[in-house]
Amino acid sequence: MKRLLCSLLFILLVKSMSGAVALPSVLSDHMVLQQFSWVYLWGRADPGESMTIVTGWNNKSASVRADPSGHWAVRMFSGGPGGPYTITITATNKVEIKDVMVGEVWICSGQSNMEYTIKNLGGWQYFPDLKKRADTSHLQRIRLCTIKKQVSQLPSDTCSAEWLPADTTSLLNFSATALYFGLEIYKQFHVPIGLIVSAWGGTPAEAWTPLEYLKYTPGLSYYVNHPNNPSWDASAPSVLFNGMINPLRNYTIKGFIWYQGEANRYDADLYGNLIPAMIRSWRQYFKQPELPFFFVQIAPYDYHDYEEASGFLREAQEKALSVENTGMAVTLDIGNLKDIHPKNKQEVGRRLSMMAIAKAYNQTFLRSWSGPAYWFSRIERDKIQVYFKNSDFVYGRSDNITGFRIAGSDGVFKPASAVIMGNSVMVSSKEVPQPAYVRYAFLNTDTASLFDRWGLPAGSFRTDSLHVNFREVMISPVFDPFRKNWKVGLHCADNTAVLQYTTDGSIPSTSSAIYSDSIQINASCHLSAKAFLHDIPSRSSAEIEFIKHEALGCKAVLKDLPNPRYGGNVYTLTDGIRGSENYHDGKWLGFQSNDFEAVIDLGRELHISEVKASFLVNTASYIFPPVSVEFYTSTDGGIYKKAGVFKPEAPGKASLEAGPSIMQLSSDKINSLVRYVKVIAINQKTNPPWHNAAGQKCWLFVDEVECGK
Repeated sequence: MKRLLCSLLFILLVKSMSGAVALPSVLSDHMVLQQFSWVYLWGRADPGESMTIVTGWNNKSASVRADPSGHWAVRMFSGGPGGPYTITITATNKVEIKDVMVGEVWICSGQSNMEYTIKNLGGWQYFPDLKKRADTSHLQRIRLCTIKKQVSQLPSDTCSAEWLPADTTSLLNFSATALYFGLEIYKQFHVPIGLIVSAWGGTPAEAWTPLEYLKYTPGLSYYVNHPNNPSWDASAPSVLFNGMINPLRNYTIKGFIWYQGEANRYDADLYGNLIPAMIRSWRQYFKQPELPFFFVQIAPYDYHDYEEASGFLREAQEKALSVENTGMAVTLDIGNLKDIHPKNKQEVGRRLSMMAIAKAYNQTFLRSWSGPAYWFSRIERDKIQVYFKNSDFVYGRSDNITGFRIAGSDGVFKPASAVIMGNSVMVSSKEVPQPAYVRYAFLNTDTASLFDRWGLPAGSFRTDSLHVNFREVMISPVFDPFRKNWKVGLHCADNTAVLQYTTDGSIPSTSSAIYSDSIQINASCHLSAKAFLHDIPSRSSAEIEFIKHEALGCKAVLKDLPNPRYGGNVYTLTDGIRGSENYHDGKWLGFQSNDFEAVIDLGRELHISEVKASFLVNTASYIFPPVSVEFYTSTDGGIYKKAGVFKPEAPGKASLEAGPSIMQLSSDKINSLVRYVKVIAINQKTNPPWHNAAGQKCWLFVDEVECGK
């Protein structure tokens, strides 16, 4: 009888659990619903399960039944701002969503400059005014929700999220850009504000765009075969839309703010179509075809590479303004040339809010919210006069108006002087007596020098339509350890590009060899390749160096395995291919907070003159030089003779701005018979106190171990 009762109770319990109503995590305590709107509540239950929903702001109820797949959704009117309220859902079980507010809801997305929190940017010491306000009562009406990072190959219905009231802890760990945007909206309207952050640092826009929009929007199919960072899952086409935007599509919102672009600097010619496609796709999925979309134009920064890439990207961003109900916040005056994550997020948030207040809320009292914008230009003999709209006058904060460059019909741009004349600027250069084109703030490091009377800057522009080519060539070498040579393939995702290459390290030109099939490499050489579009060479060159040495093709035995993300294979240290300054290139072994020790068997005794090993240094990416390196040699694998000890100089804080570099260390002169080579490198383990991520695990990256005769 006891067994029978237990069995019946178990069956009832299972039935109760299986019939339980389940809500997505974004529908939870402390959430904010969009005011004066039809809002959706949705979730899962047993197929056919009936439930009743009662909303606390009006005590009205609605009934709904789960469909055959277990999904259910109900639409209810939210009414005016207020709260806190409770939403009660009664079915086999009873679910209550407590402390619900009704107000304004915005989704805030993009890459790291949207993701970066107050803590990431240095903590309260950089935001003292916000710290003083953190515990004030009105901030309790601001609610914060961060979507947990996830990639998905297919559109997902679920994500991990949590709503939190604003306090000293939640504010510290929330997007600074989104927060300051929300504070300005609250300051204007004094209603509850809900901010949903769905962002991921370093990610390109194609990862946030639905696959069908990439496939069928003219020109965007390029991204399907060419993600910006092919070795990283989070940069693959559509995976972040699928995992971090699609699960929110039923949530009724007021609009979007977007801060992204750096990861797409080399495909600016496509980005001008990509962002409009992404905007329209989000609006379609949210079933609100006119949702406001306000975005940030990327700030100046010294990328140590193609000096005009930012200008072309900013130009592409501006093209998105052709989409209705959009706006762009220019940040040419509030960047940091040495920090890709400038700290002045308060002003970024304010500029985004000014657009929202003017355009999404139709508050016309704002006299300016966008700054001067290029209108048209006229050639005046040896000068070009540039006119601006959105401003009756343009201003300079000094008499020195910088950032202008002028060119003749040859398209060679020279620095130019500029004089303000009302709502226009007269531009000229003694080096260009017959000007044809003018550009403003088009280099990576150009900062604003033109403003409207309220202090908002003019954005980058150009009057020419000269073509630019940033197409990248990927070099795919296959090492044959038996023949000790390489078979090399060249690839560009743009199949209209002509690939040309050299093997002497020189820059490829239209007269260089044209790639048609795999290239056989049998000796040391320096291979360079470029993609040409209509005879215009790519701004980027793909390069790889092949080295013949005595350890080529010999397996390396490691004491500790590298991190799987940078795990390479048994020939990574001896395949004769040097890693580049890009640690994602697949040629490095990466050790996170642990040491490196490798033994290489040359197969027989050989006369060796020296041993070399390469190490990557990029402290901004947590990659440090070894604390020490030791070289050993042996004839029998039992007794080793020391062949050199090195203690590289420890980098300082200035290294964060230096960019990546490769350190190659050589043993003492050996000049003896050797069969076994051992290399030991000691890891820094954790970032030092001066690092902006002090105490976090750091990396040791090791590449080719060369043995020379």
